[in-house]
Amino acid sequence: MQLSDIHFGTEDKDALAAARIYANSLSPDLVLICGDITQDGKVEEFEAARDWISGFDSPKLITPGNHDTPVFGIIQRIFNPFGRYDKYIKPLSLTEYTDKNIAIQAYNTARGIQAKFDWSLGVVDLEQLNQKIQSLKNNPPETLKMIAVHHPLIYPDVSPLQVTTKNGEAAVKMLSDANIDAVLSGHVHAPFLIERDPGRTSLLSIGSGTLSTRMRGKPASFNHIEIDDTHLSVTAIDWIDDNYVRAKSWTKRRDALDA
Repeated sequence: MQLSDIHFGTEDKDALAAARIYANSLSPDLVLICGDITQDGKVEEFEAARDWISGFDSPKLITPGNHDTPVFGIIQRIFNPFGRYDKYIKPLSLTEYTDKNIAIQAYNTARGIQAKFDWSLGVVDLEQLNQKIQSLKNNPPETLKMIAVHHPLIYPDVSPLQVTTKNGEAAVKMLSDANIDAVLSGHVHAPFLIERDPGRTSLLSIGSGTLSTRMRGKPASFNHIEIDDTHLSVTAIDWIDDNYVRAKSWTKRRDALDA
């Protein structure tokens, strides 16, 4: 179950409550949260997020987003941008997730401040990313290998935001050349799935929607990702008329990801 952009402080309370009920009835192997857990990085937002995330029965893997730094605390943004995230959210998260089908590493693309006007933009440190890649490659060849981030490495056409993640294109090629299978992200508040072939093998870009009231032309949603011995399937679960509704699923054979 892939969620993102919950934005506690502007969260959709009904969608949140129903999402946790849905998850606990589904009993997913993993709940993945791809950042922007809070709106302004306030203590009370992190406390509410901690209480909600703690209610999931499944293991959790979480990475922060740009909103998870104190928006109004410039000193904290400079010297300890993820201090509150580390206190309230990080203890709830695995450092990585591995089972017989998949291995996922979380990587933080958000920064407290940057030498540019828009601090919300994503950044990839290619050396740090390579460390994640090498860790993933310690898994068996047949294991699907994934990186979880907040910012799309390359923004999809469905996104109303059309900006650039620093080193994003180089990161996508690095992942493809290393036979990493997928990048899971959030940030744009709209679900998407794109097949890319920038290097040696296919790379999936899988984006989750938002569970906040900060809509960008799409309903609140999360992704249900199903993986078995032969196939990978991704389905957006949309919050429509106070109910979660499964959209059309996208399915691909696992062996095609090595092509």
